[in-house]
Amino acid sequence: MATYSMLGVAFIDLRRFDEAVAVAMKALRKNKTFGLANRCLAAALAHLGRDAEAKRIVAQILEIEPSFRISDLLSRSGKWPQSYFDGLRRAGLPE
Repeated sequence: MATYSMLGVAFIDLRRFDEAVAVAMKALRKNKTFGLANRCLAAALAHLGRDAEAKRIVAQILEIEPSFRISDLLSRSGKWPQSYFDGLRRAGLPE
């Protein structure tokens, strides 16, 4: 699941949003509550202008992890592409 999700983040960075959606969905078929896959899906959908779907995914994310914020990602190790954060913001994930 993590491999598909990280591939999705890489696709977002490459602006290949349809492919990011596809791999995120593949990860979510294995575990529908996997946070990284849900966040990847929300960001990719937002970049595609599929705002209603992205906001629905954000609602699911916050149902699973009510206190999750974008700033949580900033405090974790690793480097995340700016386009990933841009998509999460557009999808409506709180800062």
